[in-house]
Amino acid sequence: MRRSGAFTLAVVLTLGAVTGGRGQELSSSVTAANGSLDGLVLPSVPENWADLPFKLTASQTVSYDSNIDSFPVGTAPRGTIVGDFTTTTNVGFSTRANVSGQQLFLDSTFGVIHYLRQAQFDSTVYSVNAGVDWNVTSRCSGALTASLSKSPGQLTEQVGTGVNFTTTTALNETGKCAVSNGYSLLFNTGLTTTTNSNATNAINNARTELISAGVEYAKGYSTLTALASISDQNFSDRSAASVAAGLATETDFHSFTLNYTRQIGPNISVAGLIGLVGVTSGFSLGLPKTLLPIYTLSGNWALTPKLNLNASASRTIAPPTTVIANAQQSYSANINLTYQLTPKVGLSAGGSVDYSTSSFTAAETGIAAFLFSSQNTYSLNTGLNYSITPFLSAALNASYSERVANHLITPQDIVTVSLNYRPY
Repeated sequence: MRRSGAFTLAVVLTLGAVTGGRGQELSSSVTAANGSLDGLVLPSVPENWADLPFKLTASQTVSYDSNIDSFPVGTAPRGTIVGDFTTTTNVGFSTRANVSGQQLFLDSTFGVIHYLRQAQFDSTVYSVNAGVDWNVTSRCSGALTASLSKSPGQLTEQVGTGVNFTTTTALNETGKCAVSNGYSLLFNTGLTTTTNSNATNAINNARTELISAGVEYAKGYSTLTALASISDQNFSDRSAASVAAGLATETDFHSFTLNYTRQIGPNISVAGLIGLVGVTSGFSLGLPKTLLPIYTLSGNWALTPKLNLNASASRTIAPPTTVIANAQQSYSANINLTYQLTPKVGLSAGGSVDYSTSSFTAAETGIAAFLFSSQNTYSLNTGLNYSITPFLSAALNASYSERVANHLITPQDIVTVSLNYRPY
C-alpha cells in the first residue's frame, strides 16, 4: 500500500500502545495539575479524555473490491482491471461550546482514498457538520446545521457502471415547540445540493428545497407524529435531449405521513410510518392528481443480553438514486443480527432485498433500459469487531451485493479490514 497509509497506521498503533488499558485516564507524566516550567505556570491537564474541549479520532482502512467499476457479468472490456485494493486514511476532529445558553458544535473527518492499480480515481473524502443546538425559552428547541460531505458510491447506491464520488452540501433547520399536554409543533426546512463525479450518475444531480410542518403527541413510551412536506427537486444536469425523452428538470414531492414509535418494555421497540406521496412536474402548491401510498415498519428486539435483532420493511417514493427517472419507487426489506460474544468481541450478520423502479416518467425514452428500467438488489454482510483497548478497535467486514436489471447481473464482493482510534 501507500506510505501515507503505513505511516498513519503506525501512528494509530503508537497512540493505542501509549494509552492502551488506561481507560479514560490521561498520562500523569505530561505535567502536574498545577505544574510549572522554569517559573512558567502551565495550564492544568484534564484528568480524563472526556474533559478535553475537543475530541480527535483516526482510522486506517484497507479494502478489496471485486468489481470496482460495477460492470455487469460479461460486459467489462478486455484488459480492464475489474478488482482493486483501496486504502483510506481518516482523521477526525469534534468540539462543543456553550454560548449564551446555546450549544455550538463542529464534527468533521477528512481522509484520502488511494487505489492500488487505478490511481486515476485517488481522491479526498470528507464529512463536516457545523451549527448550533438552539433553545428559545423552555418550550422551543432545535438545530441549525450546515454540512459538507464527499464519499464513494457503492453498487447499491448508484446508476450504471464506473467509479462514482457523491458530494453533498446542505443547510437544514429543525425545530420543536411544546404546546401543552404532550403536544408539540414541528417544523423543518432545508436546502441540499447533490453532485456526482460519474457522468451517468450526474443526470440525477439535483438541488433540493424542503419545507415541512406538523404536530407531535408524546405520552409515556409512545410518540405519534403527523407531518406534511413539500420537496422541490431541481435537476441541474439534464440536457434538452433527456427532457425530450421524458425526463423533467424540476419535480415536486408532496408527502403526508403519520409516524408512530413505541418502546414495548425494556427489550423491544417498534416504529411504523404510513403516508401518501404525489409528484408534480415543476413547483406547485396544489395537491397532485395522483397520490401513492408509502409505509415503513421497523423493530428492534434484544433477544438476550448479548443478542440483538433489527428488522425493517418499507415502500418509498423519493428522488432517483439507482435509476434515471423523475422519481424512484422502492420496496425493501432488511434484517440484521448482532452478538456480543465477549466484552471485547462482537459479531454481526445481515441481509437486504430491494426492488426499485422509475416512477412519474414517460414510458418511452431514449435512455438505455439498463439505466432506466426496474432493478433488484440483494446484499449479505457479516462482520467481526475486536476492542483491543478502550481507545483502539479493529474490525473485519465482508459483504456480497448483486444487482439484477434488464437480464444483466452485476456482482460485487467487498472485504474490509480497519483499525480505529477513538480516545473517549
